[in-house]
Amino acid sequence: MGDPERTDISPEEAFGLVGHELRIAILRELGEADGGGLSFSTLRERVGERDSGKFNYHLSKLDGRFVAKTDGGTYALTYPGYRVVDAVHDGAFHRQSGVDREPVSGTCLDCGGDLAFSYETLKGGRVACLECERRYLRHPFDPGGLVDRAGDELARTFDRVARANWSQAGADVCPVCSGHVASWVRADAPAKAVAVRGHDVTVGFDCKQCSYHANVPPGAVLLDHPQVQGFCADNGVDVRTTRLWELPFVVDPDAVTVRREDPWELAVTVTAGDAERIAVLDETGTVTAFD
Repeated sequence: MGDPERTDISPEEAFGLVGHELRIAILRELGEADGGGLSFSTLRERVGERDSGKFNYHLSKLDGRFVAKTDGGTYALTYPGYRVVDAVHDGAFHRQSGVDREPVSGTCLDCGGDLAFSYETLKGGRVACLECERRYLRHPFDPGGLVDRAGDELARTFDRVARANWSQAGADVCPVCSGHVASWVRADAPAKAVAVRGHDVTVGFDCKQCSYHANVPPGAVLLDHPQVQGFCADNGVDVRTTRLWELPFVVDPDAVTVRREDPWELAVTVTAGDAERIAVLDETGTVTAFD
């Protein structure tokens, strides 16, 4: 087999290497193997290929990039190999899953109606009012997140995915490719591209390396702020476990005030119980004060 230390190849070449059903089967079997990997004969048996020459040919195409031979003589996945297997498991490329109006906690700020989670593979997940259809959160969500989940567990998972992505992007680490992420306050985001409907001013995230981007409500950048978390906890609200669509400083556009436009300065009112504080954001979406 070839040397695992190889130079970079083009994306077209990389995708071409896994573009065969036998190669995908090899990767999936290795992904399910124990830590020690699988021998040539065991791997061939598990994928059900009787022709040793054919099997060896396709395995050789993966070797050094997605598969590596261990010191013990077995075959195991490399990190890129695991990424391919993960893409299979998350289902984004091949599943056409759907969830229609799964009830979640919370009520609509406009009409008091019940909220529900819906999902389409091509559009991702969304939480919206069943009565007036006001959208409280839209975010990408892999079909794998739907497996064996319903009701509150599904809502919790969707909430956690959005939070984790926003937190990582806000820390200048792309949640997709780990590249650098630019962040800035903007008033020109298309309405369909805004995570929470009704916000004329958002904080934009844009990966400098891949296609990841998001337009989040200004209050979203406060979720990890220790002073905001402490203030809310002192007044009976756990920001960490309360769903995003139940936090007014995140979903209510009226909680955001534009103090200045050049450069941008925003004030976000954080209410918890009977108490109220103001968080100030600069043009990059960074919290500069919490009074």
